[in-house]
Amino acid sequence: MAAYCIIVGYRPEVVQLFDLCARVEEDGIKVIVVDNSEAPTLDPGALPAGCTLITIGYNSGIAHAQNVGVAAALTAGATVLVFFDQDQKIGPGFGRSLIAAVSEGSAEIVSPLSVDEATNMPLPSLRISRFGWSTPVHSADSADRYPVDMVISSGTAATRQVFETAGTFDDGLFIDLVDVEWCLRCRARQIPIYVVPSLVMRHSVGLRHFRFGTLTISVHSPMRCYYQIRNGFLLFRKPHIPLIFALKQLVATLLSRMILLFFVEDRLSYLKSYLFAVRDGLKGVTGARPA
Repeated sequence: MAAYCIIVGYRPEVVQLFDLCARVEEDGIKVIVVDNSEAPTLDPGALPAGCTLITIGYNSGIAHAQNVGVAAALTAGATVLVFFDQDQKIGPGFGRSLIAAVSEGSAEIVSPLSVDEATNMPLPSLRISRFGWSTPVHSADSADRYPVDMVISSGTAATRQVFETAGTFDDGLFIDLVDVEWCLRCRARQIPIYVVPSLVMRHSVGLRHFRFGTLTISVHSPMRCYYQIRNGFLLFRKPHIPLIFALKQLVATLLSRMILLFFVEDRLSYLKSYLFAVRDGLKGVTGARPA
């Protein structure tokens, strides 16, 4: 099994990124770091031995940067591709256990069980009905891996055949909902996605969180809110995404972002981002936010 890990860096905390690279390398997985920062921030000579650095030179969006890494890994002969966020923390042997859960030779995706680092709450994967209604799934007590329709991309492992069948990530989305669109595209092509409950990964979501009644609201920058809202509209243009799912996703995003307005200081910047996002989403604007 030839396993490669793609890590996209954007203004990364270098020590933390290098520690992640070293952990992955220790598990026998080759690492490709794609530096998506506007100015190069990483020295190829300082990377742990065995790591490859690709410098893009501008913020091309996470989807495009991942695709650059995927292309490099497939060209190098990868049979399994692993994805981690730049600030991901993993324990010894995590990568080895992750790729061991993959059935090589067929189109398949596996993911660890996800937990929010800040709230210690589960980040459930989703199952989606034939009509597009989504149901959270978090079966920590399951003895075996179980099927889902959508997972967080960080920590996932996918076989080469997944990309040959479903294609790469949609770089028109730039950053948010990239994993949502890709998982649902895989679902439409009947590519199975499994969660491995024996593997637990903690994620950091947003800048901070606050409670609003029974809801936990993640705080993001105005720019990120722009992509969250705009891309919610763009989902309606994807034939493989059920209408009910796209509608539920958009309504939930708009509701949470409106609540966020009451808890941030620079409300005007947020409101402008929201309005531009709605405008661009309705117009079908893709890629980086227009200047």
